[in-house]
Amino acid sequence: MRAYLLSHGIRPRKRWGQNFLVNPRIPERMLARWDLSGEIGVMEIGAGAGALTLPLLAQGQRVVAVERDPRLCALLRERVAAAGFRDRLRLLEADVLTLDAAESVAGMGGSSRWVLVGNLPYAITTPILEWTIRAMGCFTWVSYMVQREYAARILAAPCTAAYGSLTLWVGYRFRAEREMAVGAGNFWPMPKVDSVVLRLTPHEAPPVAVPSAADLETVVRAAFSHRRKVLTGSLARGLAMPRERIAEALGAAGIDRRRRAEECTLEQFAALTRNLAPLTRNLMVERTEKGGEGWQRKG
Repeated sequence: MRAYLLSHGIRPRKRWGQNFLVNPRIPERMLARWDLSGEIGVMEIGAGAGALTLPLLAQGQRVVAVERDPRLCALLRERVAAAGFRDRLRLLEADVLTLDAAESVAGMGGSSRWVLVGNLPYAITTPILEWTIRAMGCFTWVSYMVQREYAARILAAPCTAAYGSLTLWVGYRFRAEREMAVGAGNFWPMPKVDSVVLRLTPHEAPPVAVPSAADLETVVRAAFSHRRKVLTGSLARGLAMPRERIAEALGAAGIDRRRRAEECTLEQFAALTRNLAPLTRNLMVERTEKGGEGWQRKG
């Protein structure tokens, strides 16, 4: 694959985070794990030169492939046409963050369900996850290849160094599972870190009860904004609220005020969010009555 790309004058663009998957056994292993039936369509982010796109098409899937590099789009069109799969591919030359997921897959006949896959550029993994959350009404599940350390943060358990706001942010929306590890030597150029393929399956219903996802996210971000402090201090600073009010909310949620953020589960953060919501509204009223600017969310 490396020689093939070079023969077409294509070298990786560092500013776009391009690392081409050059070991054909990796896509084979990924497809074997996914067990896609014929009626399932696949939207692929970062199709590149088609390392995964071609095997998907050869297996019979309908594919909507997204690739922003015009050089790679031209090469992929050539390869797909030569293989005779052009009628099952829609190639979008675009930045996925600018796309509407429903419009992107609309009109691809023969596919009643869709899944979302991709080898994500490390630098924009979080923005793509944010886009994915907005798009999840279109997809049954997601399988992304991400940096190993990023996967570790998503899969982390409480009381570990990797556990943090990302763990809880993803865990509120998905059941996350590790599908396989992919070593750095499978790419060109070889990155400095290994990768992991993650399966993200949306929860049928939220796993915890909170006033809103935004409220939960605000509390979690505030709690981890000063990670070394106990919750009373980190929340007071992160939410700009009096410590005594934070202490009341922690007590009502059954959480020891001496705990740190990484020691609390999603369920405990949900309980804390439910108890902080009334205090937040009261604080907004107090500041408005005093002529203040009202409650400003931080974190």
